[in-house]
Amino acid sequence: MDSLDAQFTTRRSTALQPGCCRRRCSTGWRGRSQESGPGHPRDIYDALSLAVREELALRWLATQRRVANAHVKRVCYLSVEYLPGRSLLNALCSLEGDLVHEARTTLKEMGYELEDIAAQEVDPGLGNGGLGRLAACFLDSLATLHYPAVGYGIRYDYGIFTQ
Repeated sequence: MDSLDAQFTTRRSTALQPGCCRRRCSTGWRGRSQESGPGHPRDIYDALSLAVREELALRWLATQRRVANAHVKRVCYLSVEYLPGRSLLNALCSLEGDLVHEARTTLKEMGYELEDIAAQEVDPGLGNGGLGRLAACFLDSLATLHYPAVGYGIRYDYGIFTQ
């Protein structure tokens, strides 16, 4: 077992264990301390998102290492567009444990509702629907079935493709 896998197994959900979620949200108010009062809902969203992203990144790195060490083939899915929708609640649900409940309880104690904080997320309109949503669903299915897969797309800004 290498150091990354060891760090992942010994540090299960450190970013989101009971109490850590509250600490991350209260210290993540863009430099304000907890004593200065509650932050703007967008500040709380940013702090919670960073905690979730940290945990997901560790899991992604450990998965990439396991797949590389297993010498298995990967599915490479190419789509012109993806329309994944909002991801904070989806990411909280996909992590082990009852992290949705942990986040909901923590935010309630801080005077916020999880749904209001999640509503701060901007919908990443990365396409115009249909096939982009289908491509995102295919990737979600591959992840759910534990297939080693990666999605590739074409980078574009304002409808103009960048080469």
